[in-house]
Amino acid sequence: MKFFLYGDNLNLTQLKRRAPEHQFLYLATLGDHTIKFCRWSAQWRCGLSSIAPSPGEKVWGAVFELTDEDLKIMDEFEQDVPPGAYRHLQITVLNEAGEKELVTTYAANPIGKFKPKDHYLDWVIKGLKQWKLPEEAVEQWHAYRPS
Repeated sequence: MKFFLYGDNLNLTQLKRRAPEHQFLYLATLGDHTIKFCRWSAQWRCGLSSIAPSPGEKVWGAVFELTDEDLKIMDEFEQDVPPGAYRHLQITVLNEAGEKELVTTYAANPIGKFKPKDHYLDWVIKGLKQWKLPEEAVEQWHAYRPS
């Protein structure tokens, strides 16, 4: 299944744990969406990222081919959040050539507004850099730092 991953799932260490058979396909953006921190992570002790509609904004990520086994492991989120906290969602992304493609991603069932912490953001940014996402994507995540 073609899956759009963003946020902490782009960190290669985490991706190898959660989707050991993943195959990178391409970098992509999800238009008219933004990042929200609407779930609490016991592991990170801070807000976890999700996508939410937001006209004119975009979320950077990458599309991967994931196996059924990868999805099963990823859906468990290492028991970091309760079952059903995130759902699969069909979205349309733009690839690097500007072509649209229908893929699947995760979106949280929001329970509130939480703040991310520096160590979580550093983990995400490391993943963005590992996949060579543009500086614009890195700057977007730096902007989420608590002031």
